Amino acid sequence: MIDILVAQIEERLGWGSGSEWSNRDFEELSDLIFDSTKKRLSVTTLKRIWGRAELVANPSSATLDILSEFSGHKNWREFANSAATNTAVRSKKKHVGRFHLPTIVLILMGIAILATIFGALTTRKSIDASEFEFKSRPVSDEIPNSVIFEYDASAADDLAKIEIQQSWDKNKRVAINRQDSVATSIYYRPGFFKSKLVVDGTIVKEYDVFIQTKDWLGVIERDSLPIYLKKEEIKDNNGVSVSHETLAEYGIDPKTINVRSSLYLVKDFGGIYTDDFDLSMAVKNTFEQGLSGCRSFQLYVLYDGGAIGIPLAKKGCASNLNVLAFDKTIDGKRNDLSAFGVDFTNFVSLELISKLGVARILINGEQAYTMNGPETPRHIKGIVIHFEGTGAIQNVELKSSARMFYSLGDTTL
Repeated sequence: MIDILVAQIEERLGWGSGSEWSNRDFEELSDLIFDSTKKRLSVTTLKRIWGRAELVANPSSATLDILSEFSGHKNWREFANSAATNTAVRSKKKHVGRFHLPTIVLILMGIAILATIFGALTTRKSIDASEFEFKSRPVSDEIPNSVIFEYDASAADDLAKIEIQQSWDKNKRVAINRQDSVATSIYYRPGFFKSKLVVDGTIVKEYDVFIQTKDWLGVIERDSLPIYLKKEEIKDNNGVSVSHETLAEYGIDPKTINVRSSLYLVKDFGGIYTDDFDLSMAVKNTFEQGLSGCRSFQLYVLYDGGAIGIPLAKKGCASNLNVLAFDKTIDGKRNDLSAFGVDFTNFVSLELISKLGVARILINGEQAYTMNGPETPRHIKGIVIHFEGTGAIQNVELKSSARMFYSLGDTTL
């Protein structure tokens, strides 16, 4: 029955099979569920439901209730009853051996309706992008942050499908009313998003949504709203970290529940682009007794239009990892990503170097992966770190071949 619920949600989202989703897809789904139900499920919980993370128990009734509500039902019990009824009806229909007159009449009526719609579609006017307006603005400089989308789609045909694409992912579109002029969305995490106004599948306008941080922002991810950490709770002379003590202060014990902590630095660093940059840092997952035992780590480099994603974990967990190579996802279940398995006893040296359209990932000085960058250089907009449990980063440098754009920590360490 859970498989039926998962399939319904995948169909509603239109993102394709969940087996192909990236971590950012699950983050986006978590946000969409909260926007719809005002209840939050963590990325880890969603990955378990979709079979993308190790199961430790059957899904709780609360989790199933939230997913059922998101799919349009009151709760899990109502969904299960509805799914069982539909299954029984489909089974009964399989035994019907002939058409009856009422059925034939309905079929003919359907054909007539389709012919009318087809005739209307063939006479619809072409799309002129200059007739549309679209812009957005954050309402504050803090996190969380609401974004106001203002648009004019009145020039579209009456039958046109109008959508707002809130990020770089074309699969993530929300239908809006042609006759309205305002739509809103709340962002609980920072990032750079290329929003678009879409008419019948054609992008007619684009506008940048840039949710920035003033400095490093520490976040403890939860099923409900995230916990935003104070600057003094994450920063020290050597770098930035989320510690066991900080989790304990908020009543969180990662030995009993899966916890993900995050660090965000999203800002305009200046004129640094994907065809010429060098990002280096020392990283460490400091939690040694997580429920999964993998001590996972993810680095995302945000740029105008997408992201590069680099995972690390204990050596035996490489199968669970995914590399986001610009616009391509490399799945550890179908590729050898053993080079991304590391020993977190000490800090691990991680470096991403991009020159002339080719990016190289180096782990402890050894090349682990290469990828081709976009043909058109993209502006780098941020750095995002995720830890399973707790972790730390030090000696962060972001530079081009010409100059240093950002530095944190004692780089002689």
